[in-house]
Amino acid sequence: MTTLKFIKTFLLIALYSCGQHSAKNTVDPAAVELNYKAMTLVAFIDNADSSKKAISLLNKATIIDSNYFLGHYNKLLFFNQLKQFDKAVLTVNKLIQLRPSAHDLYLTGGILYERIGDTVSSKQYFTKSLTICTTVLDTMSVTNRDNDMLLTNKAANLIMLGYQQQANEILKKLYDNQTDEELKLNTLLMMNKSKKQLLEFWSGNQ
Repeated sequence: MTTLKFIKTFLLIALYSCGQHSAKNTVDPAAVELNYKAMTLVAFIDNADSSKKAISLLNKATIIDSNYFLGHYNKLLFFNQLKQFDKAVLTVNKLIQLRPSAHDLYLTGGILYERIGDTVSSKQYFTKSLTICTTVLDTMSVTNRDNDMLLTNKAANLIMLGYQQQANEILKKLYDNQTDEELKLNTLLMMNKSKKQLLEFWSGNQ
């Protein structure tokens, strides 16, 4: 998988939490500046030294402000690139502490636990994510801009938990109703995939 495709896949899985509105906290400008410098290194993410430098900058940012969500969140991209999944697990759990209702973080956490071979924890995280998605969708209008994303993540959780048929029914409806060609293609790429195939797709092995 190319670097661009890797980044797009990462963002498709976990974007919702970044848009959540929480209690307003003023972030230290020094932490924001360090985060900005780290993200300029995304263009060089294929270089391990660049990823390590980015993580170092982000670590400094989150030392300055331990509740700086974006500083912690951006570490995930670089930890994934370096395949440091144990550190990514610690990071996603910090993010969940900051945004406990973010379904995408539990989905991401489940994937990361799969990476380190902890299928017991991964199942718990996929189940939690599915529960949140279902609860929100039950009261959400189909015209809500987050509806398709929630349905996609619900389908992903169902696949991870072994309910492939239910997931494909959701994905087919999404595909048939989707007007955006790129989103339509992304939906198609998830359809009819097993848990193993979807994990391989997310890791860039397909």
